[in-house]
Amino acid sequence: METKFQPTNDTPLAALTIGQFKELVGSMIQPQPIIQSKENSFPETFGKKECSQLSGYAVNTINKMICEKAIPFYKKNARVIFKREEIEAWLLSNRIQTVEEFIEEKENSLTNGRKR
Repeated sequence: METKFQPTNDTPLAALTIGQFKELVGSMIQPQPIIQSKENSFPETFGKKECSQLSGYAVNTINKMICEKAIPFYKKNARVIFKREEIEAWLLSNRIQTVEEFIEEKENSLTNGRKR
């Protein structure tokens, strides 16, 4: 029958086994799950600074893309506004195929071309 380890102020740290040390630290610190919701971290609409954080582009790059109309945005007077779902869709819009997907697509087009 194993008894629960009860350290005292006189117990030297070097005298603890690894299991006892883990148990001691585990009793002092309760792990908390880190749950960060993407929905809560960015509002539905936001400005250039938040767009920079979401996209990873610098604010100056965002300004350049606005001037070139390369990024979806709204403008009311001098204020530029972005929609989260549009920016996320824009970031994911230019997907590159893997080599396997490319080969499969070409094989399918060749086999379909021969059937006609």
